[in-house]
Amino acid sequence: MKRSYLWIFLTICVLAIAWKLYQNKEQSKREAALAQVTRAFVPVEVAPVEAEVLANTLEANGIFLPAKEMFVISETQGRVVQVYKNKGEWVNEGDLIAKVDDELLNTELEATQANIAKLKKDRDRLGNLIEGEAVAKNKIEDIELGLLAAEAKEKALKKQIANTSLKAPMSGTLGLRFIERGSVIGPGIQVAQITNLEKLFLMVKVTERDVLHVRKGQSVRVVADVYPGRAIPGKVTNIGLRADNTFNYDVEIEVPNPKDAPLRAGMHAQARFTFDANRQGLTVPRKAIAGSLQDAKVYVVKDSVAKLRRVLGAVYGNKVEVRSGLEKDELVVVAGQFNLADGVQVEVVE
Repeated sequence: MKRSYLWIFLTICVLAIAWKLYQNKEQSKREAALAQVTRAFVPVEVAPVEAEVLANTLEANGIFLPAKEMFVISETQGRVVQVYKNKGEWVNEGDLIAKVDDELLNTELEATQANIAKLKKDRDRLGNLIEGEAVAKNKIEDIELGLLAAEAKEKALKKQIANTSLKAPMSGTLGLRFIERGSVIGPGIQVAQITNLEKLFLMVKVTERDVLHVRKGQSVRVVADVYPGRAIPGKVTNIGLRADNTFNYDVEIEVPNPKDAPLRAGMHAQARFTFDANRQGLTVPRKAIAGSLQDAKVYVVKDSVAKLRRVLGAVYGNKVEVRSGLEKDELVVVAGQFNLADGVQVEVVE
Protein backbone atom coordinates (compact mmCIF):
# COMPACT_ATOMS: atom_id res chain seq x y z
CA MET A 1 0.00 0.00 0.00
CA LYS A 2 2.79 2.41 0.92
CA ARG A 3 4.53 1.59 -2.39
CA SER A 4 1.37 2.62 -4.33
CA TYR A 5 1.24 5.98 -2.55
CA LEU A 6 4.91 6.55 -3.39
CA TRP A 7 4.32 5.94 -7.10
CA ILE A 8 1.30 8.28 -7.10
CA PHE A 9 3.37 10.98 -5.40
CA LEU A 10 6.22 10.64 -7.91
CA THR A 11 3.78 10.76 -10.85
CA ILE A 12 2.23 13.98 -9.51
CA CYS A 13 5.70 15.58 -9.12
CA VAL A 14 6.68 14.65 -12.67
CA LEU A 15 3.45 16.10 -14.04
CA ALA A 16 3.93 19.29 -12.04
CA ILE A 17 7.46 19.73 -13.34
CA ALA A 18 6.36 19.09 -16.93
CA TRP A 19 3.53 21.64 -16.58
CA LYS A 20 5.94 24.26 -15.22
CA LEU A 21 8.38 23.70 -18.06
CA TYR A 22 5.55 24.03 -20.56
CA GLN A 23 4.44 27.33 -18.99
CA ASN A 24 8.01 28.69 -19.08
CA LYS A 25 8.34 27.76 -22.78
CA GLU A 26 5.06 29.49 -23.67
CA GLN A 27 6.11 32.58 -21.70
CA SER A 28 9.41 32.72 -23.62
CA LYS A 29 7.54 32.52 -26.92
CA ARG A 30 5.22 35.37 -25.90
CA GLU A 31 8.18 37.53 -24.81
CA ALA A 32 10.03 36.84 -28.07
CA ALA A 33 6.96 37.72 -30.09
CA LEU A 34 6.50 40.90 -28.05
CA ALA A 35 10.13 41.83 -28.60
CA GLN A 36 9.71 41.37 -32.33
CA VAL A 37 6.64 43.57 -32.31
CA THR A 38 8.49 46.17 -30.25
CA ARG A 39 11.42 46.16 -32.67
CA ALA A 40 9.31 46.01 -35.82
CA PHE A 41 9.66 49.79 -36.23
CA VAL A 42 12.82 51.54 -35.06
CA PRO A 43 12.17 55.17 -34.07
CA VAL A 44 14.48 57.60 -35.88
CA GLU A 45 14.86 61.29 -36.52
CA VAL A 46 15.43 62.44 -40.08
CA ALA A 47 16.54 65.57 -41.91
CA PRO A 48 16.28 66.45 -45.61
CA VAL A 49 19.21 66.78 -47.99
CA GLU A 50 19.44 70.52 -48.62
CA ALA A 51 20.82 72.57 -51.47
CA GLU A 52 22.50 75.74 -50.27
CA VAL A 53 25.11 78.29 -51.18
CA LEU A 54 28.42 77.24 -49.69
CA ALA A 55 31.39 79.37 -48.75
CA ASN A 56 34.20 79.91 -51.20
CA THR A 57 36.17 76.97 -49.80
CA LEU A 58 36.19 73.28 -50.57
CA GLU A 59 37.63 70.48 -48.45
CA ALA A 60 38.52 67.14 -50.00
CA ASN A 61 40.13 64.07 -48.45
CA GLY A 62 42.81 62.09 -50.22
CA ILE A 63 45.84 59.82 -49.96
CA PHE A 64 49.48 60.69 -50.46
CA LEU A 65 51.35 59.01 -53.32
CA PRO A 66 55.10 59.25 -54.06
CA ALA A 67 55.93 61.91 -56.64
CA LYS A 68 58.61 59.63 -58.09
CA GLU A 69 58.66 55.86 -58.01
CA MET A 70 60.34 53.50 -60.44
CA PHE A 71 61.29 49.85 -60.85
CA VAL A 72 64.84 48.89 -61.83
CA ILE A 73 64.40 46.52 -64.79
CA SER A 74 67.07 44.11 -66.00
CA GLU A 75 68.10 44.37 -69.67
CA THR A 76 70.45 41.41 -69.56
CA GLN A 77 70.56 37.73 -68.68
CA GLY A 78 72.90 35.96 -66.32
CA ARG A 79 73.87 35.29 -62.73
CA VAL A 80 74.18 38.11 -60.19
CA VAL A 81 77.77 38.11 -58.92
CA GLN A 82 77.63 41.12 -56.61
CA VAL A 83 74.99 43.27 -54.84
CA TYR A 84 76.02 46.77 -53.75
CA LYS A 85 72.86 48.33 -52.26
CA ASN A 86 70.48 47.12 -49.55
CA LYS A 87 66.84 47.91 -48.83
CA GLY A 88 66.36 51.24 -47.10
CA GLU A 89 69.54 52.81 -48.50
CA TRP A 90 69.52 56.09 -50.39
CA VAL A 91 70.81 55.81 -53.96
CA ASN A 92 71.69 58.53 -56.46
CA GLU A 93 70.91 58.32 -60.14
CA GLY A 94 73.56 56.16 -61.81
CA ASP A 95 74.66 54.36 -58.62
CA LEU A 96 75.55 50.69 -59.12
CA ILE A 97 72.99 48.40 -57.47
CA ALA A 98 74.18 44.98 -58.64
CA LYS A 99 76.51 43.33 -61.14
CA VAL A 100 75.73 40.41 -63.47
CA ASP A 101 78.42 38.00 -64.70
CA ASP A 102 79.95 39.39 -67.95
CA GLU A 103 82.97 37.07 -68.38
CA LEU A 104 81.72 35.40 -71.58
CA LEU A 105 80.69 38.74 -73.07
CA ASN A 106 84.14 40.19 -72.39
CA THR A 107 85.79 37.15 -73.99
CA GLU A 108 83.61 37.53 -77.07
CA LEU A 109 84.40 41.26 -77.17
CA GLU A 110 88.14 40.59 -77.11
CA ALA A 111 87.79 38.12 -80.00
CA THR A 112 85.75 40.65 -81.97
CA GLN A 113 88.27 43.42 -81.38
CA ALA A 114 91.08 41.13 -82.52
CA ASN A 115 89.11 40.36 -85.69
CA ILE A 116 88.64 44.10 -86.29
CA ALA A 117 92.38 44.69 -85.96
CA LYS A 118 93.09 41.88 -88.47
CA LEU A 119 90.52 43.22 -90.95
CA LYS A 120 92.02 46.70 -90.75
CA LYS A 121 95.50 45.32 -91.51
CA ASP A 122 94.12 43.29 -94.44
CA ARG A 123 92.40 46.41 -95.75
CA ASP A 124 95.62 48.45 -95.60
CA ARG A 125 97.66 45.70 -97.29
CA LEU A 126 95.10 45.19 -100.07
CA GLY A 127 94.85 48.93 -100.52
CA ASN A 128 98.52 49.05 -101.48
CA LEU A 129 98.10 46.09 -103.83
CA ILE A 130 95.10 47.68 -105.55
CA GLU A 131 97.12 50.82 -106.23
CA GLY A 132 99.59 48.58 -108.05
CA GLU A 133 96.71 46.83 -109.81
CA ALA A 134 97.81 43.49 -108.37
CA VAL A 135 94.42 42.67 -106.72
CA ALA A 136 90.82 43.24 -107.88
CA LYS A 137 88.86 46.03 -106.17
CA ASN A 138 86.06 43.69 -105.06
CA LYS A 139 88.47 42.04 -102.62
CA ILE A 140 88.81 45.19 -100.53
CA GLU A 141 85.03 45.74 -100.69
CA ASP A 142 84.53 42.34 -99.04
CA ILE A 143 86.96 43.30 -96.29
CA GLU A 144 85.17 46.65 -95.77
CA LEU A 145 81.83 44.85 -95.33
CA GLY A 146 83.39 42.40 -92.89
CA LEU A 147 84.90 45.28 -90.94
CA LEU A 148 81.55 47.07 -90.70
CA ALA A 149 79.88 43.89 -89.40
CA ALA A 150 82.65 43.34 -86.82
CA GLU A 151 82.43 46.95 -85.59
CA ALA A 152 78.63 46.64 -85.27
CA LYS A 153 79.09 43.47 -83.22
CA GLU A 154 81.66 45.24 -81.04
CA LYS A 155 79.18 48.03 -80.36
CA ALA A 156 76.42 45.54 -79.45
CA LEU A 157 78.74 43.62 -77.11
CA LYS A 158 79.79 46.81 -75.31
CA LYS A 159 76.13 47.65 -74.81
CA GLN A 160 75.42 44.18 -73.43
CA ILE A 161 78.38 44.45 -71.06
CA ALA A 162 77.18 47.87 -69.89
CA ASN A 163 73.74 46.34 -69.18
CA THR A 164 75.32 43.84 -66.77
CA SER A 165 75.85 46.80 -64.43
CA LEU A 166 72.40 47.37 -62.92
CA LYS A 167 72.25 51.08 -62.08
CA ALA A 168 69.69 53.33 -60.39
CA PRO A 169 67.58 55.20 -62.98
CA MET A 170 66.69 57.91 -60.43
CA SER A 171 67.60 59.15 -56.97
CA GLY A 172 65.62 57.86 -54.00
CA THR A 173 65.35 55.19 -51.35
CA LEU A 174 65.73 51.55 -52.33
CA GLY A 175 62.40 50.41 -50.94
CA LEU A 176 62.45 46.88 -52.38
CA ARG A 177 65.15 44.59 -53.74
CA PHE A 178 64.15 41.37 -55.46
CA ILE A 179 67.57 39.80 -56.09
CA GLU A 180 70.45 38.40 -54.07
CA ARG A 181 73.96 37.34 -54.96
CA GLY A 182 73.63 34.16 -57.02
CA SER A 183 70.21 35.00 -58.42
CA VAL A 184 69.67 34.28 -62.10
CA ILE A 185 67.82 37.04 -63.94
CA GLY A 186 66.70 37.73 -67.48
CA PRO A 187 65.56 40.69 -69.59
CA GLY A 188 62.45 42.40 -68.23
CA ILE A 189 62.88 41.08 -64.68
CA GLN A 190 62.24 43.57 -61.84
CA VAL A 191 65.42 43.96 -59.84
CA ALA A 192 64.47 46.66 -57.31
CA GLN A 193 62.06 49.50 -56.62
CA ILE A 194 63.20 53.06 -55.90
CA THR A 195 60.89 55.56 -54.20
CA ASN A 196 61.58 59.27 -53.80
CA LEU A 197 59.52 60.96 -51.07
CA GLU A 198 61.11 64.39 -51.24
CA LYS A 199 57.81 65.42 -52.85
CA LEU A 200 54.41 63.78 -52.62
CA PHE A 201 51.21 63.86 -54.63
CA LEU A 202 47.93 64.16 -52.74
CA MET A 203 45.19 62.60 -54.86
CA VAL A 204 41.68 63.90 -54.14
CA LYS A 205 38.34 63.74 -55.94
CA VAL A 206 36.01 66.67 -56.65
CA THR A 207 32.57 66.79 -58.22
CA GLU A 208 31.66 68.07 -61.65
CA ARG A 209 30.30 71.21 -59.96
CA ASP A 210 33.62 71.97 -58.27
CA VAL A 211 36.16 70.82 -60.85
CA LEU A 212 35.37 73.84 -63.02
CA HIS A 213 36.62 76.11 -60.22
CA VAL A 214 39.93 74.28 -59.77
CA ARG A 215 42.88 75.67 -61.71
CA LYS A 216 46.26 74.15 -62.50
CA GLY A 217 48.91 75.87 -60.37
CA GLN A 218 46.33 76.87 -57.74
CA SER A 219 47.62 77.00 -54.16
CA VAL A 220 46.05 74.52 -51.75
CA ARG A 221 46.27 74.17 -47.98
CA VAL A 222 47.00 70.56 -46.99
CA VAL A 223 46.67 69.08 -43.50
CA ALA A 224 47.81 65.49 -42.90
CA ASP A 225 45.83 63.35 -40.45
CA VAL A 226 49.03 62.50 -38.56
CA TYR A 227 49.84 66.22 -38.06
CA PRO A 228 46.40 67.78 -37.51
CA GLY A 229 47.76 71.12 -36.34
CA ARG A 230 50.14 71.73 -39.23
CA ALA A 231 49.27 73.13 -42.65
CA ILE A 232 51.50 72.30 -45.62
CA PRO A 233 51.39 74.40 -48.81
CA GLY A 234 50.45 72.47 -51.93
CA LYS A 235 49.95 73.21 -55.61
CA VAL A 236 47.55 71.69 -58.13
CA THR A 237 49.62 69.98 -60.81
CA ASN A 238 47.00 68.01 -62.74
CA ILE A 239 43.22 67.88 -63.15
CA GLY A 240 41.46 64.80 -64.50
CA LEU A 241 39.90 65.13 -67.93
CA ARG A 242 37.47 62.23 -67.46
CA ALA A 243 35.11 61.47 -64.57
CA ASP A 244 35.13 58.11 -62.80
CA ASN A 245 32.13 55.85 -62.28
CA THR A 246 30.84 58.14 -59.51
CA PHE A 247 31.12 61.22 -61.76
CA ASN A 248 34.01 62.68 -59.77
CA TYR A 249 37.29 64.01 -61.12
CA ASP A 250 40.81 63.30 -59.87
CA VAL A 251 42.87 66.30 -58.80
CA GLU A 252 46.60 65.92 -58.19
CA ILE A 253 48.26 68.21 -55.63
CA GLU A 254 52.03 68.39 -55.28
CA VAL A 255 53.20 68.73 -51.66
CA PRO A 256 56.78 69.09 -50.38
CA ASN A 257 57.64 66.53 -47.69
CA PRO A 258 58.68 68.47 -44.55
CA LYS A 259 61.92 67.17 -43.05
CA ASP A 260 60.80 67.96 -39.50
CA ALA A 261 57.41 66.27 -40.01
CA PRO A 262 58.04 63.50 -42.54
CA LEU A 263 55.13 61.99 -44.43
CA ARG A 264 54.81 58.57 -46.04
CA ALA A 265 52.96 57.37 -49.09
CA GLY A 266 49.53 56.00 -48.19
CA MET A 267 48.82 58.50 -45.40
CA HIS A 268 45.52 60.38 -45.41
CA ALA A 269 45.23 64.15 -45.63
CA GLN A 270 42.71 66.89 -46.30
CA ALA A 271 43.10 69.54 -48.99
CA ARG A 272 41.39 72.92 -48.59
CA PHE A 273 40.71 74.84 -51.80
CA THR A 274 39.84 78.55 -51.77
CA PHE A 275 37.76 79.96 -54.63
CA ASP A 276 36.85 83.51 -55.64
CA ALA A 277 33.07 82.97 -55.72
CA ASN A 278 30.47 81.12 -53.66
CA ARG A 279 29.10 77.89 -55.04
CA GLN A 280 26.03 75.66 -54.77
CA GLY A 281 26.14 72.30 -53.01
CA LEU A 282 24.14 69.59 -51.20
CA THR A 283 24.54 69.26 -47.44
CA VAL A 284 23.43 66.99 -44.60
CA PRO A 285 24.04 67.36 -40.85
CA ARG A 286 27.37 65.93 -39.69
CA LYS A 287 25.58 63.53 -37.32
CA ALA A 288 23.90 61.83 -40.30
CA ILE A 289 27.21 60.18 -41.26
CA ALA A 290 27.49 56.61 -40.02
CA GLY A 291 31.16 55.83 -39.51
CA SER A 292 34.10 57.92 -40.66
CA LEU A 293 34.35 60.29 -43.60
CA GLN A 294 36.95 58.00 -45.16
CA ASP A 295 34.11 55.52 -45.77
CA ALA A 296 31.06 57.73 -45.28
CA LYS A 297 27.61 56.12 -45.24
CA VAL A 298 24.12 57.38 -44.41
CA TYR A 299 20.73 55.79 -43.86
CA VAL A 300 18.16 57.06 -46.36
CA VAL A 301 14.51 56.65 -45.34
CA LYS A 302 11.97 55.87 -48.04
CA ASP A 303 8.56 54.24 -47.54
CA SER A 304 9.39 53.67 -43.83
CA VAL A 305 12.47 51.60 -44.72
CA ALA A 306 16.08 52.63 -43.96
CA LYS A 307 18.57 51.93 -46.74
CA LEU A 308 22.30 52.19 -46.09
CA ARG A 309 23.99 54.18 -48.84
CA ARG A 310 27.66 55.08 -49.42
CA VAL A 311 28.33 58.77 -50.10
CA LEU A 312 31.31 60.98 -50.86
CA GLY A 313 31.49 64.07 -48.70
CA ALA A 314 33.64 66.64 -46.93
CA VAL A 315 33.16 68.44 -43.62
CA TYR A 316 31.67 71.90 -43.96
CA GLY A 317 31.29 73.35 -40.47
CA ASN A 318 28.70 71.27 -38.59
CA LYS A 319 27.47 69.89 -41.91
CA VAL A 320 28.87 67.63 -44.57
CA GLU A 321 28.88 68.64 -48.20
CA VAL A 322 27.66 65.60 -50.14
CA ARG A 323 29.31 65.30 -53.52
CA SER A 324 27.73 62.04 -54.62
CA GLY A 325 25.27 59.42 -53.44
CA LEU A 326 22.31 61.62 -52.48
CA GLU A 327 19.69 63.77 -54.16
CA LYS A 328 18.03 66.96 -52.97
CA ASP A 329 15.12 66.52 -50.49
CA GLU A 330 15.93 62.86 -49.71
CA LEU A 331 15.51 62.07 -45.99
CA VAL A 332 18.53 60.89 -44.04
CA VAL A 333 18.61 59.55 -40.48
CA VAL A 334 20.26 61.93 -37.99
CA ALA A 335 19.38 60.08 -34.75
CA GLY A 336 18.78 56.39 -34.05
CA GLN A 337 21.45 54.90 -36.36
CA PHE A 338 22.77 52.73 -33.51
CA ASN A 339 19.80 50.36 -33.77
CA LEU A 340 19.62 50.40 -37.56
CA ALA A 341 20.68 47.98 -40.25
CA ASP A 342 20.17 48.04 -43.99
CA GLY A 343 16.52 47.32 -44.86
CA VAL A 344 15.09 47.80 -41.35
CA GLN A 345 11.62 49.35 -41.03
CA VAL A 346 11.61 52.68 -39.19
CA GLU A 347 9.15 55.13 -37.71
CA VAL A 348 9.96 58.81 -38.11
CA VAL A 349 9.56 60.77 -34.87
CA GLU A 350 9.77 64.51 -34.32
